[in-house]
Amino acid sequence: MTEVPTISELIHHIKRCPAEFIAAPVRRGKGEVYSEALVNDVLRRLMQQPTAPGKVALTADRRSAAELLLIQICCWVLTHPFFARIDNSWFNEVFWSQLAAVAPHVKSELWVTDEQRAEELARMILKCSGYVPAGETSDEALDRFDAVNTVKRIKVIEKTAAAEERAKLLRRQMAEQRAREAANVYGRE
Repeated sequence: MTEVPTISELIHHIKRCPAEFIAAPVRRGKGEVYSEALVNDVLRRLMQQPTAPGKVALTADRRSAAELLLIQICCWVLTHPFFARIDNSWFNEVFWSQLAAVAPHVKSELWVTDEQRAEELARMILKCSGYVPAGETSDEALDRFDAVNTVKRIKVIEKTAAAEERAKLLRRQMAEQRAREAANVYGRE
């Protein structure tokens, strides 16, 4: 059985992300890093097939710079030796569904400079790969991921704002009702 890294080990790895992985992605002919080439190089390394043809087509011009940068940072995360020892069939889920949902909500540099965002990224990748961080149960890992999950936090904030709006509306309606009732009482006297 493959030994899974701890979250702190992955956070440390993320925070050591080289500048080359955080350089501007090439979009519409401008930028420094060809994200698609980087992804395919990492995938070849994970598959241990250095001469395999590219399997991933990113269509960089259709993706935001934030999403491409997050993809590049994930490429760095996947250079951790653990990922070369496990099955890589989960790879597409991380790169396509999870990253597209979270990228617009976080400044790209925070993934490697902010402790919580680095933890979120580490937990997201481990969750999508089907592994639980060393030293945690699956329930603990899920709870801790939920605690740092940007998309979930945004949904909670939106629900809270909606509930506040409903409460304001109810208070206003109740105040109007009391005013009408007071006016009716005043009018009868």
